[in-house]
Amino acid sequence: MIDRRDVLSTPLSRRVVLQTFAATPFLVAANRRPAVATGRVPIKAIHLNPLVTADRAGFDRLVDLIERTELNALVLDVKEEAVYYDSAVPFYTDAGAVAPRYNLAALLDVLRQRDVYAIARLVVFKDPLVAAARPDLAVLDTVTGGPWLDQSGATWLNPFAREVWEATVALAVEAANLGFDEVQSDYVRFPSDGDLATADFGPDPVTPETRTAAIAGLLGLARERLVPTGARIAADVFGYTLFVDTDLGIGQDSARLARLVDVLCPMVYPSHFPAGSLLLPGHPNDFPSETIAISMDAGKTKLGGTARKLRPWLQDFSLPGMRAYGAEDLRAQIDAAEAGGAGGWMVWDPNNVYHETAFGPAD
Repeated sequence: MIDRRDVLSTPLSRRVVLQTFAATPFLVAANRRPAVATGRVPIKAIHLNPLVTADRAGFDRLVDLIERTELNALVLDVKEEAVYYDSAVPFYTDAGAVAPRYNLAALLDVLRQRDVYAIARLVVFKDPLVAAARPDLAVLDTVTGGPWLDQSGATWLNPFAREVWEATVALAVEAANLGFDEVQSDYVRFPSDGDLATADFGPDPVTPETRTAAIAGLLGLARERLVPTGARIAADVFGYTLFVDTDLGIGQDSARLARLVDVLCPMVYPSHFPAGSLLLPGHPNDFPSETIAISMDAGKTKLGGTARKLRPWLQDFSLPGMRAYGAEDLRAQIDAAEAGGAGGWMVWDPNNVYHETAFGPAD
């Protein structure tokens, strides 16, 4: 299955401004905005990628967009290719994986002042930096004996490794205590591409049951540790997990994971569904409204009759060889998500350039 960042990576995303700053103060859960943080207000978010928007002007541009429109939330990467703030979690500092790219205290202060719901996006198992520093925790290759590589040439940490769970949850708790309203785990799964026949996950048997138990185990631990912080817990899942009763080979069972998180975030980008995978008269990319509506219906069935816990990722980008997307296509997805009963929505564009006219005005 296609992975969004493997497909959408651009040279622009490698132009980075490195900013250093002092350690940030911890905040208490009482400072959170109750109505938003408990889910009574639908979350309407856009994503900020600090590898693209590496300067303060880029951040301010997106916050201004939120203030002008119906948007009320920002998803900020705290860990993807590295940990992007000045973390004190020893696992990551010892691995040389902490590379601050923004002043987190300053950014969170702006979001609080503007009443913007702050979501920390944390990439879990796709982690080349830690895999290089701790090969004992990496997925290995049975042929070469070295690190296993996915289709994009990236290395992965072993989802069965309890030490990885503990470190991930420690980072999530740190981010929550620093002031994020929600921590969203991404790549919280087994790898989906590359020569999986040569992937060595250690002595544990690799079955649908053990894969789903591993992913559920990590998110269960995160839930347990995050509750005292007051932050909500979310997890990104492949959109197709809403339609199937298997784990797709990646350990994601949407129904099981939904019981462990406050928010389940299916990536239902129309461009990412294969042709013929949905009952549509053409490629799902050509039917943005219908694709989201079908996905929400499947999600309701999967989650026992309600889509309230679903907050889908929607598409504001275009893929080569497919019909280009504009504001009307994004709005069609938003309307379908809301009509389907979703508890909000989030919008992804790799370059953080969003179609403003797709959003309603500020309240």
